[in-house]
Amino acid sequence: MKLKRSIFLFCSIAFIGIVAFTGRDEDPIEKLLASLQSWAENNPQEKVYLHTDKPYYTVGDTIWFKTYVTIGSKHQLSALSGAVYVELINEGDSIAQSLKLPLMAGMAKGSIVLSDTAIREGNYRLRAYTQWMRNAGPEYFYDKTFSVGNSAANTVFAKIDYIYAKDGAQTKVTALIKYTDQKGSPYADKAVRYELKEGYKSIATGGGKTNESGELSISLPSSKSEKAGSAYILTRITIADGENVPKSFPIKRASQQTDVQFFPEGGNLVNDIWTKVGVKAVGANGLGVSVQGVIIDNENKEVSRLETKHLGMGYFNLKSEQGKTYQAKITYPDGSVNTLKLPNAANEGYVLSVYHNTGGDTILVRIGAGSSILKKGDQVVSLVAQSEGDLQYAVDIHINKALTSVPIPSKGFPSGIVQFALFSESGDPLNERIVFVQKNDHMDLKVNSSKKEYSLREKVEIELNAQDASGNPLVGNFSVSVINEDVVPSDETTENSIFSQLLLSSDIKGYIEKPNYYFHNPTDETRANLDILMLTQGYRRFVWKDLISNKQVPPVYKAEKLVTNITGKLMTLNNKPVADGKVTLINNKLGLVLDTISDGKGKFKFSNLLITEGIDFTIQGRTANNGKRLEIQIDKFVEQDATPNINIGDINSDIPKALMASIENSVKQDLDMQKHGRMGRGQHLKEVRIEASKLPKFGNTIHENQADQVFRPDSRQNCGTFKDCLEKMNNNKSVRFDQIMAEDCGPMWVARTLSGDGVYAVTIDGWILESCDFQELLLGDGSNISKVYFVYDSYAMRARLLGGRFGLKPPPVMAIYTKSGNFRQKYDPSVVYYAPKGFASVKEFYVPKYDHPEINSPLADLRSTIYWSPATVTDKEGKARLSYFNSDNKGAYRVTVEGINADGLLGRQVYRYQVK
Repeated sequence: MKLKRSIFLFCSIAFIGIVAFTGRDEDPIEKLLASLQSWAENNPQEKVYLHTDKPYYTVGDTIWFKTYVTIGSKHQLSALSGAVYVELINEGDSIAQSLKLPLMAGMAKGSIVLSDTAIREGNYRLRAYTQWMRNAGPEYFYDKTFSVGNSAANTVFAKIDYIYAKDGAQTKVTALIKYTDQKGSPYADKAVRYELKEGYKSIATGGGKTNESGELSISLPSSKSEKAGSAYILTRITIADGENVPKSFPIKRASQQTDVQFFPEGGNLVNDIWTKVGVKAVGANGLGVSVQGVIIDNENKEVSRLETKHLGMGYFNLKSEQGKTYQAKITYPDGSVNTLKLPNAANEGYVLSVYHNTGGDTILVRIGAGSSILKKGDQVVSLVAQSEGDLQYAVDIHINKALTSVPIPSKGFPSGIVQFALFSESGDPLNERIVFVQKNDHMDLKVNSSKKEYSLREKVEIELNAQDASGNPLVGNFSVSVINEDVVPSDETTENSIFSQLLLSSDIKGYIEKPNYYFHNPTDETRANLDILMLTQGYRRFVWKDLISNKQVPPVYKAEKLVTNITGKLMTLNNKPVADGKVTLINNKLGLVLDTISDGKGKFKFSNLLITEGIDFTIQGRTANNGKRLEIQIDKFVEQDATPNINIGDINSDIPKALMASIENSVKQDLDMQKHGRMGRGQHLKEVRIEASKLPKFGNTIHENQADQVFRPDSRQNCGTFKDCLEKMNNNKSVRFDQIMAEDCGPMWVARTLSGDGVYAVTIDGWILESCDFQELLLGDGSNISKVYFVYDSYAMRARLLGGRFGLKPPPVMAIYTKSGNFRQKYDPSVVYYAPKGFASVKEFYVPKYDHPEINSPLADLRSTIYWSPATVTDKEGKARLSYFNSDNKGAYRVTVEGINADGLLGRQVYRYQVK
């Protein structure tokens, strides 16, 4: 690739942008651009966005969502992946529910029921990704925090505050929890047991009584409150009739001090060059804090002033001088003052400044050079602009003066983040600056109804019209949500929209407060504030030094297709490959029998299987001579671990207050359904008794928060046998083992509760495990064990795990779950029971019809989500029509439409009308 060096520009269609370089053997910039092109070709960037029906929920609700998966800088719907994973993650950073959904043309639809048997009040996360996206890491996944409130069975409302006190060099943190009923009356003199947890690990336990104001103080260990992460407090307050009500709260970090950071534009302060310095101030709650201050030099002379103007972000200009140091004297909202050091300035180097809100289709880049650079004579640097690995612009620039301006035509740039990077003549990276290009290259959506005011249960007809910026009709695929804002009030600027996720959040580091603020109603002010955000948060797709030095890590995870391959090996019992072996895959329910032959390395493969949820297989292996002395080894699917929540600013510490309107509406809805002898919304009222059910083949599962203790083996710690690991588990409060003599299997270990008054019934992957079979598992290394639930307090949870066995008062349960999820009771290495993760079934949103009042349901229609359509498609004229009926709630109804077309044009529109 030989290119001509010049300070002038010419269009290069192949590279999209503009390139101007010389033809010199082993030119470093040619090598850099080749590396960039190679990275883009080998690492196409997928992104995921979930459009949900509403911003938060109550227990018993269903989360309705549509998944959009795009690829590349043009945000076109991805054809690379055939499956997307959507997970519900709880406050302990554990996966509560996981769905695998089929991607059709880059889109999928699904739902998650927030059943009260698995979900309680708290802060949850929705995380979504493809297997291909795992190569980039979980920080690139869709990850959104939202609140879930409790309604019908909720008798206790609780909020948490934190009290900070200095104790020498340390900060002591006390959690102050206040318990009230729904009317605000305190639960005074009530016993509370609490447990501090980090994920599934117990940190500390304790208890106390609430004071006359319903308050309980808990001192937090400094090591946990400093790092917080997935740490949370689980409390159980005892109220009337001995009822224990659980509540959980996230643990905040041990500091009330605002964290202030400084970000010189382009990365460096260089003496004698004016530099814009970004400022970001963040409080302990993860949200921006307004601060102001002055910049002083080492002679205490004021040289500049600063003030954060938007969500704790701002900037100031500074011209540093050689031999001087600088500090910022910061004044916080409470009047306190703190002095912070600014980054040291270099004597040699460049400053890269970018101005793109100048109007028109031009971005102005200015390069400031230090005096020592100018003394060297004419210098050549290279400026490169890229987006998602796609080269947008590149040029060589001769530096022979203190400030060099380079106007760059940006007409061909796509909307989104563009990274500008400056390189030396030898190809070393010098400066970086990201900017956000916000253009009119999105769909123009118009949403209208025949009138602005409607009555209860009246039919509403909505018309959608999609056009491009020139007014041409567009065929697009959209999701439509209608909610009652009086029941689900929210701030639209805090929401995560299709624009904020795909164009912004997916490409920069760190938490973004109010992401939709920058797209909700774009103005000169929002664009200026968006540029400050770019100044204070970094680009995260790759590191130039790694790219140049060819330290690119090859993809580990392949792009998953719509169909599944089941692969593995046939091995002898001495672990040698079995060639030409016969492998049979069977599913009796489907009447499926498939055969294949292992290759010379013992490998086998069943291809192109479309697997839905709940489908499992029996896989049998034989030698060429029909021998059974062999072992089948299935290639395991390695699941993605849950990661700590980075969205600290979205964590709600007073959910009942924030969600009061939704909670009150849900209470009315559940009581009305109970009045008419019906239960719904995944909710079970306190008065409903659990009856023994017909003996099922499998037991049921529970949420791990409903277990009294959870144990997960740690492969890094060798504790001996599985039995030894259970006995030595952290904060063992659940199990001990007694040895007895059994007639059918001799000496054996019996698992008892720690008090010894109960013998555990043991299940493994839902199967009841006989005592004799349990011994082999106990005395093994437990390498196939994923987790163990101990359940002894609740008869309801015991009965659920045992599937109705043992009547109304079942024994305590030790529920063991294997990594493979398919325990083999009688071990036969030539036969494997395998249950791959299949595609979840998709429910349809129910839309009631009130065309005939005489047959309408007597139930009150108190839906908060009035309508949900995940697959609304505009025709060739750009139009689509949809209809539904209002509920029995008056208020302001909000219609939200989001979608995309085949060319990657994004669209979002919000429309409102009144129901009176």
